[in-house]
Amino acid sequence: MKTTIINFSGRHGGNCYDVANLIKVALNECDVELFHMCDIKIAPCGYCNYECLDFADACVIDGDAAGIYTSLCNADIAYFILPNYIGWPNANFWVFNERKQGFFGRKPNLIDRYMQLDKKFVVISNTDKDNFCRVFSSHVKGEPDILFLSTKDFDAGGVRGGMMGSTKAQTTLKEFVKRCT
Repeated sequence: MKTTIINFSGRHGGNCYDVANLIKVALNECDVELFHMCDIKIAPCGYCNYECLDFADACVIDGDAAGIYTSLCNADIAYFILPNYIGWPNANFWVFNERKQGFFGRKPNLIDRYMQLDKKFVVISNTDKDNFCRVFSSHVKGEPDILFLSTKDFDAGGVRGGMMGSTKAQTTLKEFVKRCT
């Protein structure tokens, strides 16, 4: 089973980083491709003449967005790991989301494949959940499957990392992860 994991945090070693790596370990028998936003470059849309609206494969912005979307379109399941910044996904997620137009443009079969892809969302959050549910709805057909992990619930670590040091947090995450069969 091909799996794509995207850690949208821009930090090495934080809670999202640990969650992404733990999911990869839990899926050790799968074909897993892991992207950490702290290691890649995705520029926001702009500085162009809307080529993506007129021509397939016409995005003129350099970066890794196309590679990640290609991985997602070839996957059987995907995990998106995000930090909660003031009640919303962080900027890395918004830039990635913005680049959908440039990648999918005039490729209805690919966007349909992306929308049908089984996606799981893990949010490191101590606050609002409603905004995430609304935002993720534009990436799936039906209701998004979201696990909210709060550092307050596990008495381990804080927003800077360490939550996955909790056995309870690891168990909660592993139960959420779809096993390869």
